[in-house]
Amino acid sequence: MPQKRMLIAGATGQIGSSVARHFMQRSGWNPVGLSRRARGGDGLPMLAVDMLDAADCREKLAAVPGITHVVYAARHDHAGGKQESADVNGQMLANLLAAVGDRPDLRHVHLVHGSKYYGSHLGPAPVPYREDAPRHDGQLFYYQQQDLLLAQQRGRAWNWTISRPHTFCDLSVSEPRSITLLVALYASIQKARGLPLHFPGTRQAFEARTQFTWLPMLARAVQWLISDPACANQAFNIVNDDPQSWRAMWPAVADYFGMDWTVGEAQPLAGYGDSHADAWNGIVAAHGLRNTDLRSVAQWAYADYVFSAQWDVVSSMDKARQYGFDDKVDTLRMWRESFDFYRARKIIP
Repeated sequence: MPQKRMLIAGATGQIGSSVARHFMQRSGWNPVGLSRRARGGDGLPMLAVDMLDAADCREKLAAVPGITHVVYAARHDHAGGKQESADVNGQMLANLLAAVGDRPDLRHVHLVHGSKYYGSHLGPAPVPYREDAPRHDGQLFYYQQQDLLLAQQRGRAWNWTISRPHTFCDLSVSEPRSITLLVALYASIQKARGLPLHFPGTRQAFEARTQFTWLPMLARAVQWLISDPACANQAFNIVNDDPQSWRAMWPAVADYFGMDWTVGEAQPLAGYGDSHADAWNGIVAAHGLRNTDLRSVAQWAYADYVFSAQWDVVSSMDKARQYGFDDKVDTLRMWRESFDFYRARKIIP
């Protein structure tokens, strides 16, 4: 089988690192990671590249011959829950494609986007979201990147795909933008203080349905999308496919931690890490936990974004099923196993 060389842009991020782990365990693939600050570890060859610098992209990527596949999971730095710059993120992809887009070995470019494509962050829209839904009126870097991808592909032999996940989850203790880790920390502190597990969002958000994407499943979907010719030049929703309301999930979380739960007035969590850092240090000492800084171990402002939607956020997986992707994840089990993982690693008591 011909060897493939995969370039993973954003390889130190939550999605990129999960994709890298997946392909490093598959024969015939030779992944190379790309990020602004190339951290070592896990055996993945890494390049430090400033994708906002076209000259740096050309110079650094000239040293990586034979690139056959690109998985683009990079995003410019932004605060949790804040809107990313369309121009900055568009320019990053443009510089990367300018450096590798005309190479004769290139076969496929895959972009990881999300359900913000459907305006999930703006307000109610018809659900389930389907891939052929019209774009909303807001500025979104997904649109700019997709248009750029189509323009760059013209006259070239490679093709493209796009995945649209939502609220990424993975077994990791080093990713602060992890909603399962954040909830585990929040529940542990509330329990230690003798308080119930209060739902941080509104009553309307509590009743709304939402969805998650288990990142190992997304990595498997990426391999399928870039390998199956029938998927070429299309976008696909990739979610666990069992949307849940917080009304269904929150009691299950409380039950895991042996707590009562409440819902009522919204209680934003953006400042929770700062205001409870001393309490957390006491819990760590009392239970012999791994030393962690509550202010940075989780991105608390991100929680306010996750708990903010007061409408259903549900993507259809019909298209992916019709094209042959049959993976499905039990979301409630995913949450329980994530909590087990944190306990086994002495992150929570």
